[in-house]
Amino acid sequence: MHTSADRLYQAAKQLRDISGQSAVARLLNESPQTVKNWETRGVSRSGAMKAENVLGVRANWLITGEGDMTSGSVIAPREEFLPATPTATDLVRIPLLANSGSMGPGNEVLDSDYVVGDLSLSSHWINQYIKPGNIRELRFIHAHGESMTPTFSDGDVLLVDAGSRDPAAHEGVYVLELHGKTYIKRVRMRMSGMLEVSSDNPTIKTVDELNGDHEVRVLGRVVWAWNGRKL
Repeated sequence: MHTSADRLYQAAKQLRDISGQSAVARLLNESPQTVKNWETRGVSRSGAMKAENVLGVRANWLITGEGDMTSGSVIAPREEFLPATPTATDLVRIPLLANSGSMGPGNEVLDSDYVVGDLSLSSHWINQYIKPGNIRELRFIHAHGESMTPTFSDGDVLLVDAGSRDPAAHEGVYVLELHGKTYIKRVRMRMSGMLEVSSDNPTIKTVDELNGDHEVRVLGRVVWAWNGRKL
């Protein structure tokens, strides 16, 4: 069996207590034949990304075996940022989307925002620290790449306010769609009135200016990175 498929089965068993080719195929919404092919050819990149979204296992670990199985950042916020005893009625289920944002060359955009799960947050915590215009506009996505290091890292889970789409009114880190790919970049208004798009990593920092000729869709503003940093 290919080592990446073996790691996939290992993660499914450890994280979801699921065993067997058919059960893993159902979990990932793949055909049993596709999963069987992975056993000989290796898990595809798209399959690894789906497993990351569904299982929380890191796609890079799944394919290469390098690093940790899961991201240490895919956890609840630090305790000091949470109410002491949230109740069941206080919890809000935030959808986790299959689409992810790239902190690098860009990720292909899926033809729609597939919901692959959800994570629960305290509404008290949301209203105290995030203060969105509408809680229903909040979404979780995964980030991939290194261009926004040290603000957040490859594999971090990001909370995005899809109702906040005007960088001119609120500078910050945004999820952008350009030429069919998604990017996560810092956007700020320059004195010239143009919007500047940049990365936070000083070693690979790039700066572009949006002059109105670019067909850029702003998908939302990143309001929390799941390493405990407010943005």
